[in-house]
Order: sequence, then structure tokens, then C-alpha cells
Amino acid sequence: MLSAITKSNSTTSSFQTKPLTGIARFYHRRRLDDHGASYYVEARELCPLDVLNQSDRFCVVTFDHDDDYLVIANHRVYLTPENSIKCTSNIECRLAVIDLDELEHSKRYDYDDKFAHTYTNYFDSMDELRRIARAQYAKGGAVWIKQSAIYDAKTDRCSYYYSTSYKPAGV
Repeated sequence: MLSAITKSNSTTSSFQTKPLTGIARFYHRRRLDDHGASYYVEARELCPLDVLNQSDRFCVVTFDHDDDYLVIANHRVYLTPENSIKCTSNIECRLAVIDLDELEHSKRYDYDDKFAHTYTNYFDSMDELRRIARAQYAKGGAVWIKQSAIYDAKTDRCSYYYSTSYKPAGV
């Protein structure tokens, strides 16, 4: 089983292992800069190949900053640390790598169209998401996202550029 090493809160420098759960067992965010604003969301080095080669397990989707959920068969399914790894919250249209096996077991809530936002993402069923995952896998193998933060010293603002292994669902 994969695990993360975390430093103990005690005064000694001992380390303990904490078992990973959900999508964190297979994917992680690898920082590319000191600030953590540029990173890859990619498969873990020790991710089992039988999991990584499941063509209908992982996909990249877009969702609205204000939603934090996908609408599947007229139900809200929230994106949580168990079922997804989300990219920056600083833009309206966000990206996430989704573990569809975990998402399928997530709690569902009724959805009303009056709560729709610009980038609210709708799917007819989990089967549609699995078809999207198979199509994405066929184009690029294991899914990944690269987020690059570009700092503008004149405006003192940061903008974000994304590269993905293929076109995300919802775009």
C-alpha cells in the first residue's frame, strides 16, 4: 500500500507513515517552484500499473469556481480530496483530475438549475464520464495536468497557464 511520510508532532525527529486514501493513493501534486503555484498533477511513481492502465478510471474535467461540484444525472456530486485533485482556486473555470471509481461512491444531492454558473459542468450519467475517460486515455495515456503560474511584476498579479494530456471534459 502506498503511504505518505509525515513528520511527527513530537520534539523528536521521528517519522511516521500515514496511509493514503482516495485518489491520493494514485495521483499527487508535484511542485515545480518554491511557492507551490506551478505544479504537475500526475500519477504517483509507485502507482500500480493495473490501476494506471484502467482506461475508464481517471479523467480531467472543468468545473465552476463557485460550484465545487459536477452535475451528474441532475444530481450534485461534490469534488472532495477523496475523489479529485483540483487545480488553483484563483480562476473561474477550474480543472481537476477525477477518480471515477471514488466519484461513483460519493454522496449525491438534488440539483436545481437556478444554482447554475457559467462553468457548471453537466453529465447525463457516470457512463458518459467513463466514455470521456476512455477517449482521454486513448489520446494521451495516463492523465496529467501542468499548472504554470506566471507572475507579472508590473501589475503585481499572477496568471495561470494549463497544459493537459488532452482536451478536458467541459471545454
